[in-house]
Amino acid sequence: MYFLGGLIVLQILFIAFDNALWTPFKVKEESLFADFSESKLFTEWFTPYKTQEHNLFTAIFTVTLLPAAFIGAVKDLVSRK
Repeated sequence: MYFLGGLIVLQILFIAFDNALWTPFKVKEESLFADFSESKLFTEWFTPYKTQEHNLFTAIFTVTLLPAAFIGAVKDLVSRK
């Protein structure tokens, strides 16, 4: 349950940062994250936010936290029976 709550809190922060056009996540040029955030995936296909960094971090956090939240929810449901 904590994983899902963490993902929701991160999304609320990203929405606030995106609407303020300010981000604490500035990716340095010529780095691995800059290459990923400037790829077509995060500039054209997966664009829930205006900034590329938020799109990249949203994808990373979703891939890492959502399966853990799902597994935790299934364990809770199974342990109640």
